[in-house]
Amino acid sequence: MPLITLDVAETVPPATRLAYADAVHRGLVEGLGMDLEDRFQVIHPVPADHLIADPTYLGGTRQSVLYVRILMTHMYGIDRKEAAFAAIARNLEAEGVRPDDVFIVVTENHVGDWYPGARGAKG
Repeated sequence: MPLITLDVAETVPPATRLAYADAVHRGLVEGLGMDLEDRFQVIHPVPADHLIADPTYLGGTRQSVLYVRILMTHMYGIDRKEAAFAAIARNLEAEGVRPDDVFIVVTENHVGDWYPGARGAKG
């Protein structure tokens, strides 16, 4: 059950932000093989000058970065994560985001670190 956070410039229209969220979700379903219904996302529109990324670090040509943070349980190998990264970047490119402007980071924890609502209550 990943929790996805998208940090995007507030100048990006709301419908486009939602398209980005859809693209990320499709990439996770495709790359990780997770359930289609396993969707939990937060979109943070921020002032464009609050999104800072060196334009050429590691040979990139960044212009308008979109940060994608994925918090998920530790259960996927690097090959699955790389497949998800590629699918996310490809899907976002179809929505007009340049691949060099996609910045994805994964943070992992354990299933016991999650409380998914009433179904997860014990006692």
